[in-house]
Amino acid sequence: MPTDNGYRPQIHNPLLGVGSVKPATMGAFDKIKRRNLDYLLIETIKQIGVSNYSLLARMTGINPETVRYKVNKQLTKYGLGVQVNLNHAELGMSAGLMVVDAEPSQEWLGAVRYLFFEGKAIGASKYVGLYAVPFRFKKKYIDVMSFLKQQKRITDYAIYEAKWLRYPSFRPEFYDFDAKKWKVDWRRVEMTQGESGATTLDVNRDAEVDYMDVKILKAMQENPTVSIVKVAAEIGANPRTLRYHNAEHVVKGKLILNSNVRWRRPAIEGKPGELMQMLTLVKGVGQEGVVKTRKVMNKIPFTWLEGGSEVGDYFALLDVPMDKLYETTRYIESNTEDVRSSLSIIMLDSQKSRYLHIPEEMFDPKRGWTLPSYRQEMAKIGDGEERRHS
Repeated sequence: MPTDNGYRPQIHNPLLGVGSVKPATMGAFDKIKRRNLDYLLIETIKQIGVSNYSLLARMTGINPETVRYKVNKQLTKYGLGVQVNLNHAELGMSAGLMVVDAEPSQEWLGAVRYLFFEGKAIGASKYVGLYAVPFRFKKKYIDVMSFLKQQKRITDYAIYEAKWLRYPSFRPEFYDFDAKKWKVDWRRVEMTQGESGATTLDVNRDAEVDYMDVKILKAMQENPTVSIVKVAAEIGANPRTLRYHNAEHVVKGKLILNSNVRWRRPAIEGKPGELMQMLTLVKGVGQEGVVKTRKVMNKIPFTWLEGGSEVGDYFALLDVPMDKLYETTRYIESNTEDVRSSLSIIMLDSQKSRYLHIPEEMFDPKRGWTLPSYRQEMAKIGDGEERRHS
């Protein structure tokens, strides 16, 4: 049976005797065995997350204490981390990409809520944001951007509403765990078939989410290994009540899309210069053009998010190691000739990028999700500017 990433079992199960090279020593055999367990654990984390060590142990056959060590210590040693991705559809949210032209001043960002990623282009006054806004606020959200432009807080903006978003899976077959770096054979990249990863679709409805659910989701995004008991203690809630909300709302309601393993070495080691973040955007190419571009971007192991609109726009975000930047850019350009005139590649400053959690501050226990008027937001910005100049 093929694996999620399109390859055959020998990639994920080297102990099954597949392949022509046999380990020469017991040390080599132990290394292959350990790596096989790492692959198995990563594949299981994608399915169920990392908060339940006992379940991970049962599904992988790995000792629970070994699972705990690998999740809390070894993933970091490998230069990896876990990211909890929310299911925007089940949360009643519409997601998309915004690209904003603005002077390098952060005041206007205070008026733009519901972002879950923001970044700044290198060498340009251009900002990139991924947003997920409650469906009932979608028009009002765009009105905020129009008002910011009208008030000359920003120069211009473009919004690409996502019909779907997908988080491609981590590709362990291209990662050297011992060296903590990517080891990419571009001939094998080209052989990649299909796609893997979880997808969330756009919605045109609100969802029933309560304050406890939002607290749980934020805690899990901040610390994917956190226990419900610990969350209850931090927010002063009854553990039994919180377990109910987690089981009946978060789990059964599928409010969490998946848990992705991500390459984090530059951030872990404080070396942001080893990472180049890249936005690839094609506009108005129709569904055929989107499909062709997706095939290219899904082959690249550095792609961590992609999305597409109903009108034929497509975007992908990549975390590219600096030593693979030239190869990656060349691969994209040489395989996207059909959409070249509509293709933009924006390089982002990894030191200025931020991954944001579910906006708990926008949720009112009685009214649910809120969105202040743009005039209220601008008043806050004005107060901030007065304080800065006083």
